[in-house]
Amino acid sequence: MASTKKGKKFVLRGSVSSGLGEGRYFMRKPKYRKQFVSRLKINPYLGTLNIKLSKASSASLSSIKRRKAILVSGFKEGSRSFGAVLCYDAMLRGERCALIVPKLSKHTAVAELISSEKLRDKLKLKDGARVQFEVFA
Repeated sequence: MASTKKGKKFVLRGSVSSGLGEGRYFMRKPKYRKQFVSRLKINPYLGTLNIKLSKASSASLSSIKRRKAILVSGFKEGSRSFGAVLCYDAMLRGERCALIVPKLSKHTAVAELISSEKLRDKLKLKDGARVQFEVFA
């Protein structure tokens, strides 16, 4: 991510929530990791920070998904397909990160953030913590 100031700024709000651990699985995939490093300049921590969005922020996420994204291409591994991911520069409490959205996802209630560090620990976030973050799209 060359600059987190490119594009329109969206402010999203919600509360931190635990996921199912799927983010960790996908973050371990070398073909995704290589693209996150080359396209976002982030060597991601092996997991995502999940934020359950407010209703207003869910609507904003729908708008963000229609804007130009940094695309991480999908790929095949054996008989399994892994889909493309839309990525957007983001900031959470002064920490550079990226909002990632699976291209085919219809979900707008949860945002997933990636960073080179475990944001939950670095920012001392627990489930239910209210957060606000900016997305540049």
